[in-house]
Amino acid sequence: MRLIGTIRSTATERITVEADTYEQAREQLYAQIPEGHELIVIRTDSDTGS
Repeated sequence: MRLIGTIRSTATERITVEADTYEQAREQLYAQIPEGHELIVIRTDSDTGS
């Protein structure tokens, strides 16, 4: 399961995490949001790279 979160401060950036479950990936995503940034979108990516 790969989640991609779009965060915002004055610039928009993306954070990508991978985990076995949505819940694990979401926890990882939130842990990577820098202070002062706001998570504005979470989406799943079903591309397995195969």
